[in-house]
Amino acid sequence: MPHHSDPVQNPLPRFLPALLLCSLALAAHAGEPSAPLPVPTAQQVAWHEAGVGLFFHWAPNVYQGTEGDNRSTPRDRINPDRFSAEQWVAAVKAANAGYMIFVAKHVGGYCAWQTKTTDYSLKTSPWKHGRGDMLGELAKACQAGNVRLGVYLCPRDDTQGAGDGGRAPSPEKQAAYNEIYRQQLTEILGGYGPMFEMWFDGGNIVPINDLIDRLAPGIIAFQGRRTGGSRWVGTEHGFAPYPCWNTIDWKPGETPKEGAGSPTGNTWCPAECDVSILRPNWFWSEGSDGHILSLDDLIEIYYMSVGHGVNLLLNATPDAHGEVPAAQMQRLQEFGDEIRGRFAQPLYTARGQGNDLSFDVGGQKTIDHIVLREDIRSGERIRKFVVEGRRADGTWAALAQGTQVGSRQIIPIPATSVRAVRLSVQESIAPVTIRELSVFQVNRPVPKRACREGAHPTN
Repeated sequence: MPHHSDPVQNPLPRFLPALLLCSLALAAHAGEPSAPLPVPTAQQVAWHEAGVGLFFHWAPNVYQGTEGDNRSTPRDRINPDRFSAEQWVAAVKAANAGYMIFVAKHVGGYCAWQTKTTDYSLKTSPWKHGRGDMLGELAKACQAGNVRLGVYLCPRDDTQGAGDGGRAPSPEKQAAYNEIYRQQLTEILGGYGPMFEMWFDGGNIVPINDLIDRLAPGIIAFQGRRTGGSRWVGTEHGFAPYPCWNTIDWKPGETPKEGAGSPTGNTWCPAECDVSILRPNWFWSEGSDGHILSLDDLIEIYYMSVGHGVNLLLNATPDAHGEVPAAQMQRLQEFGDEIRGRFAQPLYTARGQGNDLSFDVGGQKTIDHIVLREDIRSGERIRKFVVEGRRADGTWAALAQGTQVGSRQIIPIPATSVRAVRLSVQESIAPVTIRELSVFQVNRPVPKRACREGAHPTN
């Protein structure tokens, strides 16, 4: 399980139909800001684009039926003999995800790669006569499958005597553990190809920024004490609040605080929603298949995470053999198919600069979803907006309204017949570029929790 201290690709289609831009007002409501706005790094932009990632939790716990490794399993019994990196990559693609995070070391300290730092690792497993390397095989399979790879390297390590955040009980033991942890991170960043994201769950007091600067300067550090990272959303239910701003108030050396962020924050550090397909359990155990979240549950989570502009990190739980169970693979495929079925084909899409954007939909059309995105490369600029639809009698009715747009908002509305749609940005802190205003006729049930206040027609 993620040990919080308190704690595809684009999920919308890459390929959109020809854009219909019938009317575009270019007048902005705000001038350029007097001070530079926080903006994402190129890697953070790619992370936002991915939208969905898959977590993979595997450790000796799977032989113990526990959520934390009590280190009671004989090392010669730890044997992922049916592990297939290609199967895990297939799971990522099935779920319409764009990256994976592999738990290479959890709180117990077992290392699922060929590390030089400890024998509590695959070196003492019968799998491939102690020469197996799950991380190495995943790195190759991810490169071949065009899936971005990230690694969870837990700062806590019960085998090495380090507690939460990598804190050891004495200065001497702290120095010794710092050396071990730094060597493990060096092995991962320096020996397994490009890394997309590193999870330092629960925060990390071990000094590592110099290693990242040297070996992977663009990497996204979850709960890392550096810029260019990501933060915990604050729960393990897969739900993000609205609004959930991508900027936070941060001081160098701090671990980013979880929660909804701040529109006036000084650092771009987006939230990530982590949730297990076996909620609340993060690891496989006997009988796990009976606890897999339903497709309806997963769709609700999608609306409450990706739909709120927050990346969803959905955990799969490989079994004691290192294989993702067939029932989980099926549910991940169902989930990916449902997302593709809902959002692969918008009725109309527009984009452009300025605070007002409108288009005709080509006759009288019924719509039930709106997708909004602003160009976050220049920062998060929108503070208040309304989307309206023009009815058959020529009058305009409010369909949805809100504050944040950011990287993505998916707004379900009651089925409404319109001839045209317009977006009006009522408040912004700088001129706006709308990357996407799309309307859909999904015609599928929407979880009640996903329906927002103000996302309904005005009589």
